[in-house]
Amino acid sequence: MIAKPAQEGYAERIVIYPSRLKATLVFLGAIAFVVLGIWIGSPAMRSRVSLLEVILVSYVGVPFFAACGLYALYRIVFRRPALEIDWTGITDTSSALSAGHLNWEEIDHVVLYRYYSQPMLGIIPKDLDGFLNRLGSIRRSILQLNLRLGIAPINISQVVLPMSVAELGDLIRTRYGVRVEGDGS
Repeated sequence: MIAKPAQEGYAERIVIYPSRLKATLVFLGAIAFVVLGIWIGSPAMRSRVSLLEVILVSYVGVPFFAACGLYALYRIVFRRPALEIDWTGITDTSSALSAGHLNWEEIDHVVLYRYYSQPMLGIIPKDLDGFLNRLGSIRRSILQLNLRLGIAPINISQVVLPMSVAELGDLIRTRYGVRVEGDGS
């Protein structure tokens, strides 16, 4: 995490870079799943597993994990912030389909929770429809899927952060006055 000097009396700009160690582990895990998927789709294994398993693991899993691995490699090679926080708001670039910039006035609150044991920081906009309407169709669809899954529309995973989501939530609450709900457990 790198703090930039304050601008005109406002709280300093905080730039949070993703953890290279965690990105490397994601990359290695993705490679392992790609290799496993190719092996399950091989002629020798196709006779031992069901057609549905071959389709799911090889034809769905391999492209998905290859994309995850390529994105993790991109984040390792090209060092760019996962989050930027300043007096104007928060800019989320923590994932391939992240939300972008939200002004503090647009944020109702943040929530700390776990999704399948993964600690997450969710951002809840005041005007969800207005926020969704300014996004491209793919990002809008992903955020709407999050809502259908019962989670926050905008999520920052602890996997990409060099700190806990609880520490990030505390930083947002104490420096920028945003209400934080939940404890991430």
